[in-house]
Amino acid sequence: MSIALEDATDALRRKVLRGDYMPAAKLREVGVAEDLGVSRTIARLAMSMLEHEGLLSRAPNRGCRVNRFSIEQIVQAIEVRGNLEAMAARQAAERGLPEDVDSAFDDILQRSAQALAMGVQDEGQRQAWINLNTAFHDTLIKASGNWAIRVAVDQMSRLPLVSPAMIIFERKDFAKGNAQLASAHADHLEIVLALRARQSQRAEARVREHAFVSARNKRVNLADPETMALARALPGGALISDR
Repeated sequence: MSIALEDATDALRRKVLRGDYMPAAKLREVGVAEDLGVSRTIARLAMSMLEHEGLLSRAPNRGCRVNRFSIEQIVQAIEVRGNLEAMAARQAAERGLPEDVDSAFDDILQRSAQALAMGVQDEGQRQAWINLNTAFHDTLIKASGNWAIRVAVDQMSRLPLVSPAMIIFERKDFAKGNAQLASAHADHLEIVLALRARQSQRAEARVREHAFVSARNKRVNLADPETMALARALPGGALISDR
């Protein structure tokens, strides 16, 4: 991919996820080219990239439309991402953890425990938790040594609310929110223990269950109007339907 196309694709993706183009909005090459300040050829290729990612759908001779995502579609995508990560966990356990990867897991888990002890209440603490969660999932994929899993997970993570970074924090009930984060941290601990013991089936099952719980929580939480409002402020939130 050329630098010009990569930049145009990134810019178009940001505009779509930000809600600059509303769900079901029709996009035509000439309009996108003008918005991005690129040629129609680059605009067409960038639109094709987003079509491949699932953010746009193309209709013959009618340009593209911005896709709308139901809560169930988001749940399904999280489960698919979880299955990919479960495969990564199995392969990581089978090959064994390199020293640098093991040290990275240790650092993430220690910092997560410290964050929980202090409480995750303000925006700075929430962002720190997001960074730690993202680092854990990235390290898990790195541990597998499988580049294809990275490509597939990156693609799935571009969909609304599917990335490990897309955490919707409980703001009304601190104790409930802290309990959810503590449960996620406990899952991470169990996953790393299984990886270190080279228990491939156990590691795979724990990651799959971790993803299942995450998907279930998204389904339940997004049924609450206040939580849905918070979700709509996240990248891709404008593309979520109420059903």
